[in-house]
Formats: sequence, structure tokens, C-alpha cells
Amino acid sequence: MIVANSLIRRRNDIDLATFQQHWLDPHGPLTARLPRCRHYVQNHILDTAGTNALARSLRIDGIPQLAFASVEDRTAAYGSAELKACDKDSELFIGAVSRVVTAVDDEAAFDQDDGSVKQILLFVAPRAPSQPVDAILSELHGVRRIVRHQILQQAHAPGSRVPNLDVDVAGLVDVWLAGTDAVERNAALLDRDGGVASFAVKAHRFI
Repeated sequence: MIVANSLIRRRNDIDLATFQQHWLDPHGPLTARLPRCRHYVQNHILDTAGTNALARSLRIDGIPQLAFASVEDRTAAYGSAELKACDKDSELFIGAVSRVVTAVDDEAAFDQDDGSVKQILLFVAPRAPSQPVDAILSELHGVRRIVRHQILQQAHAPGSRVPNLDVDVAGLVDVWLAGTDAVERNAALLDRDGGVASFAVKAHRFI
């Protein structure tokens, strides 16, 4: 699966509640119409202890994920009229965005319930965590599933007039957890590693 992960920051003149509502509707249904898109999930950042200090400093308000069966399917979607409508609507509530294109092994990465809470870890370059990635992941509490993304490229969203968000990502991992307590315990662990931004998110699944 090819996944387009976007790091998005709201416009400075829009409060968080307005941003989240516009993202859910009308933007969510618009995006869900993209041709050949297999999965579409909006990950809304939660203001809890599970979102650590580095994550907060990046001022990222959401991380949508669009999954396609192949590079060709993603290319078809990004040349569509539906994407042009999404790009136009994005200007109304998004202030900056960066696109991280990844590959994951299978569709099980998106086998999640609407409204579930998970943790998204960004390994931010050029900062380096004090331990190897595997060692960091092995210490996490309450893990149900770990989905490691292979980063293919990071670039500005194609065709978008929204300014680029300058966050250089060296790694991305989705961690599904047993509950919110585990999210907060993990964030405390991850604060020891200055290069790991831990986001507690609520997932809204459209497809």
C-alpha cells in the first residue's frame, strides 16, 4: 500500500474547534471522493499528555492518511478533478502542509474503528533518538499493533497553494494501543528521546 501522510497546521486566523469541524465536514467527504483511494483516515491531534513536548513544538494539528493500492492509483487520484476541489477547500482552513509518502505492507494498517485512539510517532531529522527505533518501540506500553512506514519521499502537496510546512521526517510509525492510559505512559518514555515526536490522535475513518 502507498500512503500519503500529510502534516497539517491550521490557519492562524482559525481556532482549533473551527479547524476540526471544517476538516470533518465539508473537507472529509470531499477527500473521500478521490478516485482509487482505498482508505482515508483523519488523525486529529489530542491535547493530552500523550502528545509530547516535541510534538507540540511542531504545531501540527492533524495527520490525514490516504492509502492507495499502487503508485499508479495514487497518481490517478492526484490528477483528478476531485483533488482540485480538495486543494481549493484546503485554502479555507489549512495554513501549512507537508506530504510524507510511505509504503506499508498491507491493508491491515487501516483496520481500525472510527473514533479509536492511537499514537503516531514521527522521527524528526536531524535530531537523533538516543536508542535504535526497535529498542524504543519495545519499551512501549499497551501495544496492540505497530505499523512501520517506509518513507519514499517528502515533498509539498502537489498542486496545492497552501504553504509548505518545514518539518523533516526521518521515520513514521503508527502504534495502536489498548487505551488512553498507555498513550500517556508512552509519551513520558518518549520524552527521553529528543528526536521522537509522539502524537496522541483520535482517528476518524471515512473509507
